[in-house]
Amino acid sequence: MNDVALHDRIASLEQEVRRAFEDAQREADAMFAQYQLSQLLASGGRPADLANVVVAEIVRVCGAAACTLLLREPGATLFRQTAATSGAPTLAADDGPLSQDEVSRSATTTEAILLPLGEEPPEGFLALWPAAGSRLDPDGVRVVQLSRHELAVAFRSAQLRETLDRERQELTAIVNGATDAIIQVDEDCRIVRINPAASQLLGQFSDASIGRRCSDVLRCAEAGAHAEDACPLAEVIQSGRPIAYREAAVLDASGVVTCVAGGYSRAASEPVGRVRATAILRDISAVRALEQLREGFVATISHELRTPLALIRGYTDTLLHLQLGPGEERHYLDRIDQATQRLTTLVTEILDIAHLQADPLILERRPVSFAALVARLRGDLVATSQDARVATTQLEDLPLLEVDPVRIGQVLENVVGNALKYAPPDSPITIGAIASAEWLTVTIDDEGLGIPESDRALVLEPFHRAHNVRESNIQGTGLGLYICRRLLEAHGGKLWVGDRPDALSGTRVSFTLPLLKGETA
Repeated sequence: MNDVALHDRIASLEQEVRRAFEDAQREADAMFAQYQLSQLLASGGRPADLANVVVAEIVRVCGAAACTLLLREPGATLFRQTAATSGAPTLAADDGPLSQDEVSRSATTTEAILLPLGEEPPEGFLALWPAAGSRLDPDGVRVVQLSRHELAVAFRSAQLRETLDRERQELTAIVNGATDAIIQVDEDCRIVRINPAASQLLGQFSDASIGRRCSDVLRCAEAGAHAEDACPLAEVIQSGRPIAYREAAVLDASGVVTCVAGGYSRAASEPVGRVRATAILRDISAVRALEQLREGFVATISHELRTPLALIRGYTDTLLHLQLGPGEERHYLDRIDQATQRLTTLVTEILDIAHLQADPLILERRPVSFAALVARLRGDLVATSQDARVATTQLEDLPLLEVDPVRIGQVLENVVGNALKYAPPDSPITIGAIASAEWLTVTIDDEGLGIPESDRALVLEPFHRAHNVRESNIQGTGLGLYICRRLLEAHGGKLWVGDRPDALSGTRVSFTLPLLKGETA
């Protein structure tokens, strides 16, 4: 009997040891599983990548057949499926977001065990499905339950990191894609950030600007904007008050001064105590040019209106109050007629510009010879006895044009009229033309004042006259060449101004006209 009792006692002790060992093994496995989860969570990464790894580990730890993770975005109330293992039942028919009640109902319907992550309201849910005919490992479930706060914090941190990275990328894209120049400096006014628009404005690479003082990069003092000690960026750093709008000027790498305007503000930065000042600048050179154009327009129109109106008024008063002979009356009426024609020309040109800028130009194209257009111009000049001054060179054998003859006649009349007006009274005006594969290039040479090279592009803009012409007594509005350019561009051609190729004084105006399709030079 003693031997049997001893044997039973030994067996009981062995069973207790085995049970204690198994409990210790399970506890060790649980601790290792929890450690594994902690390591996965500590690895960080994108929420989706982290979620896929975590659900796979939870399936292993819990002995589950499948697992689905649902998370809610920061600040949201609905939950969306973030990751799921293979074979996991579908919780939402359209894969859309679910409310907390809908998650619970879906879990009940699919016989899932639902584990919330975090406190109320939960940050998310784990839905676990046991294998058929078995149940989840209680130790594994306990591990997940012990880690649910850590899981919630890790996923929320990953979401916030992803949101922060996305917002940083979006902000970088906005700054780099902005058409305004954006420059940021530190408390010593050294540049810490500069966007491509600012680099283009200053004519230098951004890497060459970082770390340099803004006064050395923007060169506002050299551009005449302000003294170095009156820098707006330094002002907002010292005062803390933003500058909503201030105009300045910068000097680019090539020495060109550009007018700019914009705002300046200060912001705190890490580490604590550091400050940054940001300038957002816009090139307002076009605005300044427009203002000058408007001022020129007002001055030109005022002069061009006042002079003929004064003449008409003076001659009319003379005719009304003085007894004049027939010859004198005829002279005054001729002068009134000339002043009226001058006003009519001005109004017509202004209306032409308004029409060209407001509406698409409708051209009535048809085949026409350039010689016929020149012949019509000569006929119009007969009345003023100016036709004898127009000389031509071999226009008879040129291919036909496909143009609006009225509009191109207007171009010829305007360009030749300018040549007649600005050249000496007895000097010739020579019209030539050369045909190429698709275009006829027309040249009109005069022996007049000439146009300085610095004004040649500007005289093709409205209300601009070359400075040597403005200093003369020759009248003009500065509209004719602009109208010609727009009419030629409507035909697909172009107009340009240059020197005469024979080195004589004067100007050569050239423009292109389209040939009739099928015609060759």
